[in-house]
Amino acid sequence: MLLNILRSYTDLPRNIHLLFLLEFSLSLIHVAFILILNIYLRKQGFSDPEIASFNSLRFVGALAFALPLGIYIRGKKLKPFFKIASLVVPLTSAMIIEAIHFSIIPLIQLSFLLWGVGMMLMRVCSLPFIIRNTSNDNSTEALSLSAATWSLSTIFSGLLISGLDWISNLKIIDHIITFNEYSILWIITLIGMCSYIFSKKINEESNQNNEKRNDLFSLHRTYDWKIIFKAISPLILISIGAGLTIPFVNLFFNSVFGFNSSNFSILSSFTAMLVFTFSLLVPTLRKKYGYWMTIVFVQSLAIICLVIMSLTEIYATHTFAVFIAVSAYIFRQPLMHMAHPSSNELMMNYVGKNNQELISALSSSLWSASWFISAKIFEWLRLLEFRYFEIFLITAFLYAIGVILYSLLIREHEHNQKRSSMVLPIADELTID
Repeated sequence: MLLNILRSYTDLPRNIHLLFLLEFSLSLIHVAFILILNIYLRKQGFSDPEIASFNSLRFVGALAFALPLGIYIRGKKLKPFFKIASLVVPLTSAMIIEAIHFSIIPLIQLSFLLWGVGMMLMRVCSLPFIIRNTSNDNSTEALSLSAATWSLSTIFSGLLISGLDWISNLKIIDHIITFNEYSILWIITLIGMCSYIFSKKINEESNQNNEKRNDLFSLHRTYDWKIIFKAISPLILISIGAGLTIPFVNLFFNSVFGFNSSNFSILSSFTAMLVFTFSLLVPTLRKKYGYWMTIVFVQSLAIICLVIMSLTEIYATHTFAVFIAVSAYIFRQPLMHMAHPSSNELMMNYVGKNNQELISALSSSLWSASWFISAKIFEWLRLLEFRYFEIFLITAFLYAIGVILYSLLIREHEHNQKRSSMVLPIADELTID
């Protein structure tokens, strides 16, 4: 069985493998920023509200450009956008690191903004690219492999951060290199520059079509907005909830249990190993048990784990609290990430081929908008002296509503499939004697 699962991934088209390597390279930088950038900012003297304000800016650029990009890329080659992303992300990452080091606040804000645009280019284009380069037989595997890049890059980044932190410093001739957040972020940014090599090797066939080009004034006629709105409704709630938690979990463990960059990176690496393993099993589970298992059930368990983790802040002074918090975090991550490939596939199948580029852009845009709103909400709640567990419980509530909406979407999608399978195509009817 294991060999069959692995073979299903190795048999994917070469372009999908190159996209995986491209996403992995850029995700190394993204994950490193998630793991230790907030702690680096805190060590440079920035407060929680200031950190949240900086984080919110990386979603503004994506929010502004994702929808126009989704409209523009319909029928166009996506390779040029991957190449731009592979240049913009490492360059702006370097700008962020240096701007924080010298405490140049306007440059920090600009760099976060441009960094978000670079990541948005990759995200908006990756889903349509996967659908274009796969069939119904292997699209789930391709989406799962794409989702697994996050966990794999978390493993690699986490181990690298912890390893360099353990070494502490290295003497080369007369120079001593100290491995702190500043130098570690620089090392991972340099590694992430390999992404340009993979983007350049993508061999994309022309996808031009004879469809009439769309403009902003014809959008209401070109796309099925009722279907699109239904598809993205759960995503809006899930993404707002995630934005209140994911970027700030490291601050939670740092403030409540005293975790430093190395501690949290090791924890995240171990968790990512589980995420990666579970992600590879998603196609098999989805084909055997359907969307109910890989979306509704696993996300419900993840919500329970989040609630347990958040409540440990109340009794953090007890020794056992940290073990419960770590255990809940470890189980929550793979459960929540398991739903991503299936929910993306459900969304793309539900809206149909005509709406896929736009739904990809909208999902990226809405994710960015939601995380921007969430970062601002987190900033305000911390200014009002809300505790972490109170904020995380808000996330759990939003997740729960999102899961309910996903269950309604799955039910409608399955009903539509059954109804379409019962209707005989007109072409076939005409051939019957």
